[in-house]
Amino acid sequence: MVVDLPQTAPTATIDLSAYRRNLARLAARVAPCALMAVVKADAYGHGLVPVARAAVAAGVEWIGTIDVETGLELRRNGIPRDVAVLTWQLAPNEDYAAAIEAELDFGVSTIGQLEEIVAVCASRRARVHLKIDTGLHRNGASVEEWPALVARALALSRSMEIVGVWTHIAEASESEDSAAIDRFSAALAVAEELGASPTVRHLGASAAAFTRADARFDLVRIGAFSYGISPGDGVSPSSLGLEPVMTLTAPVTAVNLGMATIAIGYGDGIPSAAAGRVRVVIDGRPYMIVSVQLDRLTIDIGDATVRPGDTAALFGAGAHGELTLQDWADALGTIGEEIVTRLSPRIRRRFFSEGVELNR
Repeated sequence: MVVDLPQTAPTATIDLSAYRRNLARLAARVAPCALMAVVKADAYGHGLVPVARAAVAAGVEWIGTIDVETGLELRRNGIPRDVAVLTWQLAPNEDYAAAIEAELDFGVSTIGQLEEIVAVCASRRARVHLKIDTGLHRNGASVEEWPALVARALALSRSMEIVGVWTHIAEASESEDSAAIDRFSAALAVAEELGASPTVRHLGASAAAFTRADARFDLVRIGAFSYGISPGDGVSPSSLGLEPVMTLTAPVTAVNLGMATIAIGYGDGIPSAAAGRVRVVIDGRPYMIVSVQLDRLTIDIGDATVRPGDTAALFGAGAHGELTLQDWADALGTIGEEIVTRLSPRIRRRFFSEGVELNR
């Protein structure tokens, strides 16, 4: 949606109804597998807590956060214990005690991580997902290390539960993904031979989970697609049946000699490369960006009537003539998630559900 109220600062309007509809469409697509809503990087720049609450309200029972502190923040803000929260970017000297008490799940890649977790287990067993590296090299045990990791987790079963076995895949090509799936299946067989009985096996993220049934297993992790962000390369959100969730707008602050100034710039996360490549829309009419500065950008309005206080739409769902996030990504040679995750916290986030603005 495009905000049509007077603005004094840049605003990202988040349509939580669209987000929930995307989750429903994705859940139907991957059924009978469960869906994990990934909210890393402040929910891809959309706002961590409101998005996570919307996911829970939509019936999602798994949330992915990457890091422990984000998982703890979700628990502090009311994400219930019956919703599993997976963290997997585990730092040295992590506060595992607090995380175990909050009933977070851990994506574990090394025996050292297992030992650190067990060292602080008290009355509650830790929940772990053992990770095998299937070629992306983002972490995870190597094929050679895998049997020992599984065996050690089993030996520590009084203090921890092996909830899952998982991996990441690159989603770079069909052949590479097929090879990763084969390596994952082989790792699962090894784990089962050693006596592990994981509740969930998960490999697929947005693109692979959407297009390949053999990548789904028991659980899929959906990030960008749930926000209506497509992978690019000519694939639009609408072609996937998804809706963009964020609309980015900013006010016109000055008009002079055929140029207008808009109160948003590269300090807010707008790429400097947008100059000469991307247009903003005011009252349904597009205007080319001619420069991007720290806290403002300039557009060429020619002899058009644009006034201070008008609202410029940078991107949104496209329903009012504004460009989409995918249009920006295509013009800049990047992907949509790179643009939204760089947006500054200075940009006000406004959250709407069924057309009603919510308090954070």
